[in-house]
Amino acid sequence: MLSLCSFGGTQNNGNLSLDELVAQCVIFFLAGYDTTSSTLSLATYELALNPDVQEKVYQEIVDTLKEANGELTYDTLKSMKYLDCIISETLRLYPPVLRNERQSVAEYTLGDTGITIPKNMLISIPVFAMHRDPEFFPNPDKFDPDRFTPEERQKRDPYCYQPFGAGPRNCVGMRFVLTEVKLCLAYVIANFKIKKSPKTQVPLKFLSGQTGLLQLKNIYVSLIPRDNNPMVKIEARDTTPHYQAPKLVI
Repeated sequence: MLSLCSFGGTQNNGNLSLDELVAQCVIFFLAGYDTTSSTLSLATYELALNPDVQEKVYQEIVDTLKEANGELTYDTLKSMKYLDCIISETLRLYPPVLRNERQSVAEYTLGDTGITIPKNMLISIPVFAMHRDPEFFPNPDKFDPDRFTPEERQKRDPYCYQPFGAGPRNCVGMRFVLTEVKLCLAYVIANFKIKKSPKTQVPLKFLSGQTGLLQLKNIYVSLIPRDNNPMVKIEARDTTPHYQAPKLVI
């Protein structure tokens, strides 16, 4: 963004204006906060409703951490494949952005349909509807992480699943967000059992709005500390920097 501000990119004067710069910062804040927190909340909600799925991913975390001597590193996190499936299924059922919008840069005819998209037309892609289309996802309202095993992925058109958009203009923070969500979930599942509470809503209720984002009402679950935590405990250390001034020799 800084290089674009310095060396050009807009149609007006080749540089980002102050308003454009502020708008980019706001987008990064909204995209990085609200969508990530809602995905974490919804994943814990579904784990509370599906204890069999929770137990399976807990065992994966235990086995993986056992091989890594209890240390949750980036490489350890990457090897938790079932946790990946849980996150993908959460994003299928509850995509943070209900629709994606693109503007055509040229006139284009859609195959043999006879439908022509004129230049500069705004195109709305119904992500939420595609993710719950039984043609692509049988029994679409069921939370089933096994939909995202490598074998099941190969059976579908890859463009029917777009929680981060698709193509060169997809979400620039996709890898960071997925790693962030995965790290948080691994830590929570390793330390707590997630259960329904008396306040847990089934089915989940959403707020109505026109923002294009999935807006949630309050989500309630209970977290019960586990007796055996597979992670190593990080001992408190004195991190105060110590500096000894050199002696002055006269």
